[in-house]
Amino acid sequence: MADYYKVLGISRKADEKEIKAAYRKLARRYHPDVNPGSAEAEAKFKEVSEAYSVLNDPEKRRQYDRFGSGWQDVQPGSSGRSSAQDYDFGPGGGGGVGFGDFFESIFGGAGVDMSGYRMETPPKDVEHVVELTLNEVDQGGKRTLTYQVEEPCSKCRGTGQVSMIGGGFSLCPQCSGRSVSLERRTTEVKIPAGIHEGKKLRVPGGGAAGTRGKRGDLYAVIKVKPHPVFARTGDDLEAQVDVPYLTAILGGDISVPTLRTSGQVTLPAGSQTGQRVRLKERGLTKMNGGRGDLFVRIRVVTPKQISPEQEALLKQLRALEATA
Repeated sequence: MADYYKVLGISRKADEKEIKAAYRKLARRYHPDVNPGSAEAEAKFKEVSEAYSVLNDPEKRRQYDRFGSGWQDVQPGSSGRSSAQDYDFGPGGGGGVGFGDFFESIFGGAGVDMSGYRMETPPKDVEHVVELTLNEVDQGGKRTLTYQVEEPCSKCRGTGQVSMIGGGFSLCPQCSGRSVSLERRTTEVKIPAGIHEGKKLRVPGGGAAGTRGKRGDLYAVIKVKPHPVFARTGDDLEAQVDVPYLTAILGGDISVPTLRTSGQVTLPAGSQTGQRVRLKERGLTKMNGGRGDLFVRIRVVTPKQISPEQEALLKQLRALEATA
């Protein structure tokens, strides 16, 4: 006969709480309904159940500790029948109880979904990435989101198994035993103007449901698409503008892009590549009101080809500079 203490993986000084905890863990692992068709798991489950039936009974445990493997021979009226024989291991299982009833009788239903073997699943929060353009960030608005969440299977109620005629359980045909199925959801979220990348917008009840029906929350995670013209720093924007070399030398008005309209700025004479010009409150809308600034970075552009007249004039200019 096996050493019952070793079977449960406990010491000989283990108390009732430790014995029950060890048995719960092993019973969930080796129950034949969790391991369909496995003779090894069924045998192990019976061994574990037999050890528990003895060590969890104070009188039987005293007899076992005193007489060892021969404890039943000195116990009047003992049938030697293990508690594992009281449970039905599948179709045609001799009139015993099902897997849900097994956990009900052993664990008292605490934290266990009695419609099957699956432990109770809590509601879960779900994240969904929302990509915005810089214009959408600037203006804000509403966005309709379509996403998927894993829900407890409606057919097996999140157990992964369905009852069979004649007793026992089989894998749920709807979720193939996974206990969950993908559900498509659609919801609308309000995008506040000026929102920053990485921020999360909470939608209460938009997440995945637990086995009791309560849903977690949806978190819309903001991601901002790169803009072909503007770079963002906080609420400010920066853009590069090509400036003709004569305008840079002599000064003058140039057109600059903005998110909403085009604008103009006057450059001073002698402007250089890399110089920045600030356009106040032409940047992004701020979440707390107002707007950021737009910074225009200048790049002086020289022509690759010029006319003979332009070349002659430039040579005259060079000559003047040489004599200055």
